[in-house]
Amino acid sequence: MPYIPHTLQDIEEMLKVVGLSSLEELYAQIPSSLRLKKPLDLARGGSEFDVKKRIEELAAKNITLDKYNSFLGAGCYDHYIPAALPYMLSQPQFLTAYTPYQAECSQGILQAIYEYQSYICLLTGMDVSNASMFDGASSLAEAVLMALRMTKRKKVLVAEYLHPEYKETLNTYLSGFDFTIQQVKVADKGILEKDVLERYLDDDVVCCCLQSPNFFGLVENVERVSNTVASYGAITIMVTNPMSLAILKEPAELGVDIVCGDGQPLGGSLSFGGPSLGFLAARKKYTRQIPGRIVGKTTDKETKPAYCLTLQTREQHIRREKATSNICSNHSLNAIGAAVYLSLMGQQGMKNVALSSFQNTQYLYQRLKEIRGIKIPYSKQIFNEFIWEVQDAAAVIAKLYEKNIIAGYFVGRIFPKHKNAILSCCTEKKTKADIDNFIETLAEVLHGETTNI
Repeated sequence: MPYIPHTLQDIEEMLKVVGLSSLEELYAQIPSSLRLKKPLDLARGGSEFDVKKRIEELAAKNITLDKYNSFLGAGCYDHYIPAALPYMLSQPQFLTAYTPYQAECSQGILQAIYEYQSYICLLTGMDVSNASMFDGASSLAEAVLMALRMTKRKKVLVAEYLHPEYKETLNTYLSGFDFTIQQVKVADKGILEKDVLERYLDDDVVCCCLQSPNFFGLVENVERVSNTVASYGAITIMVTNPMSLAILKEPAELGVDIVCGDGQPLGGSLSFGGPSLGFLAARKKYTRQIPGRIVGKTTDKETKPAYCLTLQTREQHIRREKATSNICSNHSLNAIGAAVYLSLMGQQGMKNVALSSFQNTQYLYQRLKEIRGIKIPYSKQIFNEFIWEVQDAAAVIAKLYEKNIIAGYFVGRIFPKHKNAILSCCTEKKTKADIDNFIETLAEVLHGETTNI
């Protein structure tokens, strides 16, 4: 029999309590196309040898980026991971199944998380960081909840070129509340402009959320935006790629109140898109509103350094209705991995990686302009990715994939006004030969000969 702990009678009683008559009614909000309408087609059990062989066959269908010349970014980036990083994370002191509940007994883990928080504050220029979140999208949503708790205002402004998945997550977070999310259209240059932003600002706006570099890779004029937002008494929340902060100004210096994003570029593997971590940092006056865990440093009764959880405003530690967040796990292992990566790279190493990514991206930008039929709609004010347009972009991506090249992210799937746009990215791992191979193959796909660029 299948492992179903509830009898039919149990199920009927539970449905009656919630006022439903059937399981179909319970699952009504799940689209019909996603619901299984027949029993699972599972083969009979096999021997250990046969099962292992079958799993190996399935696993062999997964092709790593080592086999492809990939220019895919859009939130997850293929940076080099130092060999020492996975070794250090595999130590049993760190490789725990879950974040410790009796946290003060785990002084080593707390110290590592404290170092992570310190690094995030150094990168962002902010006063305080939490011990990490699920991912970049949830960190943005939690940052907006922070802003909403501090005021009675109801309107949240979101820049048009914020990562679409972040916007979806924010919509989900706020769907049960009486708040309004309004999208701010970008100007022709692809970034937020003061005169356009001011049309959306009023006394009911609690915060403005922007991303820099934005989803199309463009570096926003964050200082101008934050000053404009502040003039209406609202908060600026900035999503950013932490790697970009090695060469761009700190968000704190630009007038940002809360900064957040995804920590995957800091030593995280791609791994089918996860797992990652979300970072969130803010100015000191917002400390008591920060969700999740915060590790503090103090001294014990013998005046020795000691680490402890402080301002524990999670529902597991205080009354649920008083909680700033219901997030239970904060992806500690990934946060510790980010701290290890930052310690291994150091300030100059981070700068070298960021500059190499920037320079490779600029080279790709210039080379794409050489190909007939390619249009680049925005300026070179970019960090490590940008969009370019070509006729029938989806077909071009498919043809390049057949030649072991991943051109990038198909923007037209999400942004109709850029229906033939591709978002391409370069990290420090890209070589001149990789980029030249991409350009020559693209010219061949479009025009038949590499010499006829």
